[in-house]
Amino acid sequence: MNYSFNTNRNSNRKSTEITNCLASCISSPGEQQQQQQGNDTDLERITPPIPSPSSSSKSDSNTFIGKDKLLEQFKQQLKQFEEWNQRHDWLAFHHHHYDWWMFPIDEISSRGSTYQLPDAVISDLKKNEEFIRDLRRGVRLMVRSWGWDIDKGQLFDKLDDKQKWSYWPVRLYKAGRSMWLFDQIDYYESLKKLAFHIKEKEKLDFFSHTKNGKADVLEQWKEMEQTKRF
Repeated sequence: MNYSFNTNRNSNRKSTEITNCLASCISSPGEQQQQQQGNDTDLERITPPIPSPSSSSKSDSNTFIGKDKLLEQFKQQLKQFEEWNQRHDWLAFHHHHYDWWMFPIDEISSRGSTYQLPDAVISDLKKNEEFIRDLRRGVRLMVRSWGWDIDKGQLFDKLDDKQKWSYWPVRLYKAGRSMWLFDQIDYYESLKKLAFHIKEKEKLDFFSHTKNGKADVLEQWKEMEQTKRF
């Protein structure tokens, strides 16, 4: 199979098409230039019925949303994931924004500290078997929309037309960091394998609010691996 990358984000910017990578065609759904670099500053479209965070949840927020509210959004989003997967609606995975609560991590984002996991919450959630099971399920379904079989660490043999890499380096980063934080190392290693494949043909840069600048997925993960897991 031919695995090509197309980083065209919308009709207002030039498209770049890179072919012959991995085993099938990968292309992007179309986003703004800022999003091409993985910035989630303007990722505000949330699919109903996921509760829309209040104004205090925006980038000026310094208050964690709370474990219960996080889990509520997480569970509702997973339900949507299941529906999209059943319909093979891969574009729904590509076009909607859910990283904050679906792949929770311990870093600030465009919404400040609203979804930044405190150490105590990480420790608590690691003991929650249902959460860990559903977290793995969520990552599995999301990367399936990219054509990646996370359990086997390879592309699916047969892919739908829209089942492609959609140029979301920030999403890939958060999914990987979330797997690392919650000790799901088998899935983390599979995501690393996917990242190395993608980087053979294109950059994996994104805007890091922690660094307040551009960062590379694999380089950030490498730094992460030097730190302790909870």
